Amino acid sequence: MSQSSHVGSASSSPYHSHFQSPTKRRTKQRSCLLSSLFAIAFMVALVSVLYWLGSLGPAHEWSRPIGSEVVAVGEVSGPEDLAYDKRRRVIYTGCEDGWIKRVTVTDSVADTVVKNWVNTGGRPLGLALEKSGELMVADAFKGLLRVTRKKKVEVLADEVEGLKFNLTDGVDVAEDGTIYFTDATYKHSLDDYYNDIIEGKPHGRFMNYNPETKKVTVLARNLYFPNGVVVSHDQHFVIYCETIMKRCRKYYIEGPKKGRIGEFCRDLPGMPDNIHYVGQGQYYIAMATIPFHSKSCGNGYKVCTTTKGEWRSPCCGFGRKTNCTLL
Repeated sequence: MSQSSHVGSASSSPYHSHFQSPTKRRTKQRSCLLSSLFAIAFMVALVSVLYWLGSLGPAHEWSRPIGSEVVAVGEVSGPEDLAYDKRRRVIYTGCEDGWIKRVTVTDSVADTVVKNWVNTGGRPLGLALEKSGELMVADAFKGLLRVTRKKKVEVLADEVEGLKFNLTDGVDVAEDGTIYFTDATYKHSLDDYYNDIIEGKPHGRFMNYNPETKKVTVLARNLYFPNGVVVSHDQHFVIYCETIMKRCRKYYIEGPKKGRIGEFCRDLPGMPDNIHYVGQGQYYIAMATIPFHSKSCGNGYKVCTTTKGEWRSPCCGFGRKTNCTLL
């Protein structure tokens, strides 16, 4: 989740790059890094969509997930999150140029159609569909948005308690219509969000928006770069990723624990970005980064169900038992 820029062609002089200013070098390096992170997040999120289009099984080593296919190659720039319309078999994804693309996938990837749908004028990150078919958007610069079926962009909220959203990030919608979303950091914007990660201090918030009262409520504050959001399949809690802490937590919205926060999974082998429910009590998490030590663990990744927390493959020795599926 980030904003990247296009890097122009290098000068013909072999010494050109050697004498670039530190600012230009940092810009190039940051652009390449952010583009790579977007690609990773998009690929894993795409796998969750393809779950409905065909069989998909967990991999036992670091390779492309079994049953996955690359869609819309070269037609989407910095895709961050996905919202999948099952009835129309259409994927919505937000790109770095402000466009929300509409991707139509058929049985043949070669026949995929990509169209510009709506430009928010900002940077669309998290996406989620309401029952009515309207699209909720967490826009890094604009705040919490709604895009109607007539493609009208409406700002639902851009501040709470007198404090502006500075990096609206993840979003999901509960069955009762309540919108849950994150502001990754109130201190830094998307242009310098990496400073927030380096600083390592809790500037994030997890909130909900009531469409009837049009009120925003802060549910959890002082979070370490809260990112992707998903409402649990039983509507009992909402999961949010805390990227810097390499964990996902859950906020209870029903039952005796309502209003309390619990652990969903922790000590992940990378920094969690987006999270999607894919059926059968399982969630897929897109990692923005994966440390070297995790790559060397071979087939020892933690893979378990979310309902009972039972292991489905052995652990390689790091971390603790989790409730997530890693590919």
